[in-house]
Amino acid sequence: MENIIFDIISWIGLTICIGAFFIKDVFWLRLATLIGCSLLFVYYSHIDIPQGVISNLLVLLINAYYLLRFAKARKTAQSQQNTTTLLNTTTQPE
Repeated sequence: MENIIFDIISWIGLTICIGAFFIKDVFWLRLATLIGCSLLFVYYSHIDIPQGVISNLLVLLINAYYLLRFAKARKTAQSQQNTTTLLNTTTQPE
């Protein structure tokens, strides 16, 4: 029964990774790849295949890095937009 669960995890991870090739939005592409590689990482760890573990871990870390950069850039852009909006509302005559 345990092997069936890990096989299902691997098929879901593989499906998500393959499906990511059809995603055009970079954020969702990286998120899908992160999830798919996480599942494949779990599977390859379970069946003890170092090449699968290392390759999926590297892809997982790369996508996590870029997702964090994306989140940071988005937060910076929102704070700049809020500052601009605040300046515009305080400097306009009534």
